[in-house]
Amino acid sequence: MLRFILRRLGFIIAVSLGIIFFSFFGIRLARNSTARTPDYNPVPAVRYAAISTADYVEGLLRGELGTMLRGSGRQRRAAAVRDVLADVYPKSLGLLTLSLLLATGIGVPLGAYAALRRRKARSTALLTLTLIGISLPSFTAAALLQLGEIYWYRTFGFRLVPVGGFGWDAHLVIPTLVLAARPLAHLTRIGYMAFYEVLEQDYMRTAEAKGLLRRAITLGHAYPNAAVPVLTGIGVSVRYSLASLPVVEYFIGWPGIGAALLDAIRQQQAQAVAGLALALGLTFMLLNLTLEVLYRVADPRLRGQRL
Repeated sequence: MLRFILRRLGFIIAVSLGIIFFSFFGIRLARNSTARTPDYNPVPAVRYAAISTADYVEGLLRGELGTMLRGSGRQRRAAAVRDVLADVYPKSLGLLTLSLLLATGIGVPLGAYAALRRRKARSTALLTLTLIGISLPSFTAAALLQLGEIYWYRTFGFRLVPVGGFGWDAHLVIPTLVLAARPLAHLTRIGYMAFYEVLEQDYMRTAEAKGLLRRAITLGHAYPNAAVPVLTGIGVSVRYSLASLPVVEYFIGWPGIGAALLDAIRQQQAQAVAGLALALGLTFMLLNLTLEVLYRVADPRLRGQRL
């Protein structure tokens, strides 16, 4: 297990270097694609990115993530990326955690229910709805929820939830629902396929023949044996959520790391883009590493494999 974790940590370091390099490379290409400015530098983009990556990693080893400009007009000021991350990262992490808990807590039981009732019309309708949930873009879901809230307010004269802004209260409702939509639909389908396969196994029929209650069979046999595909589905759901996070935060007005990253890209602040993108990348890779360790805990057959 230790060797496996060390190998994965080496992979994470290599990918982190790639994130930093392509952040500088992309910003350099964006600058060169516009008209020449007084600070135009003819250094090729690849060489510039390589030199900037080496300098950035050197500063990173000293605990420095660079600086970025925040605010607008007279309130525009320089801030350390480290301080910006300390402000915006907990806001995004809280939103991501809540949405994934919601998606997992509802999606997996719904998938199990659909597998247990797979010949019923309700199961077919449920799986059809999951296709809509997976296909619906996050910004469309956010717009629909905001329009629904505005229509409700105009009709009844009071609001249910705020349509935007930050707050650890009702402000969480719309961004959490939007971020949870695709993971919930995905986990429902994954749960259905995992439980369907488990329920068709001979040992499940044997348990039923022995007279065990369906609830006991589901909790005692189906859930543990469906754990690995469900964990894989959660890993994919994290990818969905992180990909949607910048758009959702920008659209809803949630001051998290995704909105800060989009703002840094728009202003072509290379150090800020590298630091914020690195934080998002490390979040995804460390979560994936945690899930891979859980795979081995949940399925003893994986413990002896060398990856």
